[in-house]
Amino acid sequence: MDYQICDLAPADLGAAVQLLEALRPLPDSAPMEIAQFISDVNDGAIVVVALVNSSVVGLVSARVAGDRAWTQLVAISPQWRRKGIGSALARGLEGRLLHLGVRKISALLGPGEVGETALINRGFKPTTGMVLYEKLLSLEPGDVRIIDKWGGQILDEDLWDQAAGMEREKNLIDQRIVAPLSDPALAAQIGLRPPATALMFGPPGTGKTTFARALAGRLGWPFVELLPSKLSSGEGTLANELREAFIELGRLDHVVIFIDEFDEIAPARESRPASAGVVNELLKSIPEFRRRPGKLLICATNFVETIDPAVMRPGRFDLLIGIGPPDQTALTALWERALATMTTESGVDAAKLASQCHGFTPGDVDLASQRAAAEAFARARATGKAAVVTNEDLTAATNRTKASITPEMLSAYQAEVSMFERV
Repeated sequence: MDYQICDLAPADLGAAVQLLEALRPLPDSAPMEIAQFISDVNDGAIVVVALVNSSVVGLVSARVAGDRAWTQLVAISPQWRRKGIGSALARGLEGRLLHLGVRKISALLGPGEVGETALINRGFKPTTGMVLYEKLLSLEPGDVRIIDKWGGQILDEDLWDQAAGMEREKNLIDQRIVAPLSDPALAAQIGLRPPATALMFGPPGTGKTTFARALAGRLGWPFVELLPSKLSSGEGTLANELREAFIELGRLDHVVIFIDEFDEIAPARESRPASAGVVNELLKSIPEFRRRPGKLLICATNFVETIDPAVMRPGRFDLLIGIGPPDQTALTALWERALATMTTESGVDAAKLASQCHGFTPGDVDLASQRAAAEAFARARATGKAAVVTNEDLTAATNRTKASITPEMLSAYQAEVSMFERV
């Protein structure tokens, strides 16, 4: 059963108190001063809770003073421990405190108390004595305001592991982008310039956005997506907003800027003369952006052949990376991940399912798996029998799901890789 991480709502205060009461006798819980907890809540303490079916199964509270916060209480129901709730609560608390201008979070725990493992997992560093856990947040309050203005996010590192399969693309991105940016000193010693710009191209649905988000999480850098549809519609104004975005986001120590549908804002000027102002702005802004260390611009397109050639030249984009449809190994990994969340009969074979899914994207695999699960769900409700997804359910679902990538699209993509890829 999943849990939800959210701020403490007034209606949940009673359930939070009941949790603290239940934990009072346990030796691994901090002393539960319930009256103090209620007083802190009334005085504006930040409280993040974990809910399961509207029941409070965990909470963490903190008081803020200037740019520092003290974690005062970590409480998790015994049956919900070692399920990732502690780390999720700590992550939720960090997000709340970051937007309040907090730079350092401290927590005082006795050895072995609940929450110790969660704090370590979230990067808190123990000091001596009573073991004081502290974590210095990576962003200044002014940085957070810039990120919020442009709709940015701080993403988790585990997004990288969720990109199932696609080993060629993952290895390429890891070795050519993530590694040099993570170890710039070694790169400089060897003479390798870490990339500042990369263009990902390929058919729709192959995971370009997923990879951009995942590498931002892996780097631990803020992720800001500039959506052409959300920028101003007028060509002249769009160029101005792009210039402003590059200037403001360039003030951050680190940032990953992502522009999807790049062909919409940088088409060949011969085919769309009205776009010349935006393309000319990009031709000026991208080289300037590349000169600032610790920044990464990722653009994505389904139609690489329509982008203005001047924009894609070396000196503007360091890397041009093809992101193709999953191969059989990647499809098998996608099915293994999907099946891990389902109750299936014995004998279900992820590799066999993958062999039936030529041209499937990750979204297609997800759709087929959910169709199979929906069929098993309906059957269980109608008959009262065990809710089990069968091989027949899965085969029927894959046959019913139309592959997003046609052979013609795959052939065109392979030609594009041969013509455009630069890594």
